[in-house]
Amino acid sequence: MSLTDDVKQRLDIVDVVSQYVPSLQKAGRNYKALCPFHTEKTPSFVVFPDRQSWRCFGACATGGDIFTFVMQREQAGFSDTLKQLAQRAGVSVPERQVREEHQALFQVNEAAATFFQELLHSPRGASAREYLEQRGVDREATDRFQLGLSPVAGDELLKHLTALGSSDAQAVDAGLAVGGDEGPVRGRFRGRLMIPIRDDRGNLVGFGGRSLDGSDPKYLNSPRTPVFDKGRILYAFHLARQSIKKTGEGVVVEGYMDAIAAHRHGFDNVVASMGTAVTEAQVRLLVAVGQRFVLALDPDAAGQEATRRSLQSSWRVLEQRVMSSRSRVTLYERPSEVSLRIAVLPPGDDPDAVIRENPDQWERFIREAPPLPDYLLTRAPDWWDLSTSEGKTQATEQLYPFYKNMADQFERERYIRRLADLLSTTPETLAVSAARPQRPSSRRREPAAAPQTSSAPFEQEHRDPLEEHLLSLILRWPELKETASSLPPDAFRRPDYREVFILWQKCSTIEELYQTADEEIREQVESMLSAPFPPTDVHQREEAVRQCLYRMEERHLRELKAEEALLLAQTASVAAQDEGESQGVDALEQRVVDTNERLRQLFGTNTQIQRRE
Repeated sequence: MSLTDDVKQRLDIVDVVSQYVPSLQKAGRNYKALCPFHTEKTPSFVVFPDRQSWRCFGACATGGDIFTFVMQREQAGFSDTLKQLAQRAGVSVPERQVREEHQALFQVNEAAATFFQELLHSPRGASAREYLEQRGVDREATDRFQLGLSPVAGDELLKHLTALGSSDAQAVDAGLAVGGDEGPVRGRFRGRLMIPIRDDRGNLVGFGGRSLDGSDPKYLNSPRTPVFDKGRILYAFHLARQSIKKTGEGVVVEGYMDAIAAHRHGFDNVVASMGTAVTEAQVRLLVAVGQRFVLALDPDAAGQEATRRSLQSSWRVLEQRVMSSRSRVTLYERPSEVSLRIAVLPPGDDPDAVIRENPDQWERFIREAPPLPDYLLTRAPDWWDLSTSEGKTQATEQLYPFYKNMADQFERERYIRRLADLLSTTPETLAVSAARPQRPSSRRREPAAAPQTSSAPFEQEHRDPLEEHLLSLILRWPELKETASSLPPDAFRRPDYREVFILWQKCSTIEELYQTADEEIREQVESMLSAPFPPTDVHQREEAVRQCLYRMEERHLRELKAEEALLLAQTASVAAQDEGESQGVDALEQRVVDTNERLRQLFGTNTQIQRRE
């Protein structure tokens, strides 16, 4: 059972509502009162104990469960409401325990970082300090980035942490040690230059250890822990955030030392992907604070492959937030369009070397970096064998959708012509080739299968796949906003999903949504955005949204009809004894008729759409 359902089972909606609405009076099997959300003279606010729901049959025309009532009455977010009601129900909130665990891991990492720093500046750190001097890292940079040295002995750090009150288990959980169970616990990092890694909030979540004696691996990172996931963190982002926000531009390099060198020479808008291809989660961090970005990875084979994988892994995020919108007001759109450029460094030079040896040259490389559309065309012959039909087909499948979705019509046509020239074909042939694999096999398009997204911490077991699928679609593809905007928020059963939808309607940017939402809602959004989707074209996505809207609105109207029928039966019984209530019966009968008509129109509209498809 989910935490939300547990709270619902323990609390009675009549008891909760009566605290806010003292005038709530029993009327048959239900309860009525003047609506607390608008001014009225005749009671239209009804609480249904059997259904544990409420509804205003007056001007508000809204309703829901115990959560939606308290959220609307208190003007509170879902997580605050859940905590309030859980406390009243005597139910513990697991998330508090999770946060305490995270704080413990942060503290263990901080203690380890201090220990590593002290060791670096002790006599035993002489060779490590000499290495840093050779790399152009002075004492100021060492202190700013809290660089340190891990001891060679496997138990020295553990003894130090134990003396401070930490346990071996906490060191293992933080990724600082390995072993346990039946084997000995020993330090993970031994004799390495230690580079603390902080998340976007500045919490110390892990470490990168650089080999100083030539042993492999050259860089050893913390393993994945409850607070550390390398694919969701950008090194030095907590230091670069303000500069990126102020200038609107950020630069992504590959390694720790690249970022350190950049910051040391005044390039404070540089972050590092820590040797991995840039992921969607990392791109979201950047797009939340800036508009223009430069990818400047190493020019060697590994760096070029990382560049290619970065473009592939972050492709969908950039496509969603930059180029796929046909309208000019979307969830992800910013005053100035997001852009990505690729800095091509000379062979044999990495960002660290270029920055230290010639900062002006680095600045020029960043300034003159070609835009992503140009870079893709330049590198296409290296990625695909364009002398073969198979290579041309692969290039078309990868590149044509990118250019096709560019917002500017003239730029779109120009790049499609350039791609056609590169492949020795025509724009018309490209369009036909790109459309063929996505063409449905039947006349009626079915929605794509619901993605398997993870739920928020409060809802680990119970989910609503229909609502989750709709939100994943509209959050991922901003051009679908107009299609889904007509859905009433009441159609969402889950209060946290309903809040995501309401915020999505209100906000014009993802940054605004994140700033407005509670932490748990932000996690919901992040989970939905990262859900995998099968390949679809814009028409299939629109049809998937329409089918979700149809099913959710039908479900909502049937529930509304059931509530109206209950109230009508009760009011009719009272009217049989009191002729003064006959007007209320007439009004409710008309509401039932109106709801039936809305259902009939809904069926008719959906049938017409299916016929057109």
